[in-house]
Amino acid sequence: MISKKPDPALVAILVNRELSRLSNQVKTLEKVLHAPYSDKEHQRLLTLAASWRALLAFDDGAPKLADALEAFAAAYQQRSPDLERLHDEVVFQAGVYRMGHWHLVKHFIPGVTDCLDDFGNVLPKYRHAFKRRYEADGNLSVEAQSQLLKAQYALIPNRRDPYRYEEMKRQGLVTADGIVPMGVKEALALIEWEEAQAAQPAKRGVVAWVADRLRRR
Repeated sequence: MISKKPDPALVAILVNRELSRLSNQVKTLEKVLHAPYSDKEHQRLLTLAASWRALLAFDDGAPKLADALEAFAAAYQQRSPDLERLHDEVVFQAGVYRMGHWHLVKHFIPGVTDCLDDFGNVLPKYRHAFKRRYEADGNLSVEAQSQLLKAQYALIPNRRDPYRYEEMKRQGLVTADGIVPMGVKEALALIEWEEAQAAQPAKRGVVAWVADRLRRR
């Protein structure tokens, strides 16, 4: 049976691996600041930027990080005096990406933190289980790891609208000026309760009843 919820241990391993790769890749950029120009190095920077754009799983942060690296690559090619500043911007965006990625994980998949030790490393029992299940015949490619992590994120319900404002609007629980009279937490709980009752014999929905009351005010 295929799980409909993200696997915290799997996500912990894949996020740790992605961020470790990213950290190592960012470190290699510093040598560009002090080395003579090379077409080969310029192409490497462009290839790396394309890889970040396509394979980094946290798609809220990947575009800005890739944009920053492409700007750095252009400055490198032009021997621009802004090269060091643009390098710092890549480092900054990498930090933002890292924090944003962990925020996503902790917000939507809280169990991920239970799979880590005090230093942020994945606990051995989860690493060993991952190796047995996914890498018994060899290490997964970066592409395969990216697809696996993105597939886990696709299981997160309402990721783009975690407080379900759009659903609240459709249900009539939000006023014209964007206020939720009963409170967001309460409205969200009401919608979720209504959904849980959906399979039961037809009754007039509680959400619909509340929406009618709000419209009459």
